[in-house]
Amino acid sequence: MFAIYFFSFTLGWFPSNGSVDISTTEGTAAYWLSRIHHVFLPALVLGLLSTASYTQFLRNDIIENSRKDFVRTARAKGTPEKKIYNQHILRNSIIPLITFLGFDIVALVGGAIITETIFTYPGIGQLFLNSVSQRDYPVLMTLTMMFSFLTLFGNLVADILYGIVDPRIRLD
Repeated sequence: MFAIYFFSFTLGWFPSNGSVDISTTEGTAAYWLSRIHHVFLPALVLGLLSTASYTQFLRNDIIENSRKDFVRTARAKGTPEKKIYNQHILRNSIIPLITFLGFDIVALVGGAIITETIFTYPGIGQLFLNSVSQRDYPVLMTLTMMFSFLTLFGNLVADILYGIVDPRIRLD
């Protein structure tokens, strides 16, 4: 609500609702620019929802990992600080974040329900709410299966990223 008030009403940078300007003709370049302009603020709000928790968790994990024995050993050996942070601290701190990333794919779609309602943006969140209120069970089952698939896909992406970040986890 604050983003709508500040960026739409106070500054006038973004529209407060809808998905496209009603004065544009469908299929033109102005139409697609209007769609991008309308989707930017809801996407920004949706993306920033989890950014604070990621940042705080990463900060705490970096502080914790910088006090461990292997970091002190690397410093005692004369390893450059950049290499210590990139290879020792950051690499070990990113592994727990990858676990959250797998589940955040579904959380983004779940957060879209709230975001689309606030911005009155037609999307999957509005479809879900309308199907609940109208008791449209086939649509609800389809969306539930899609959320389940996204959870599995997120876990697959997380497993692949584990192997990229930490070579010890790779399977042969």
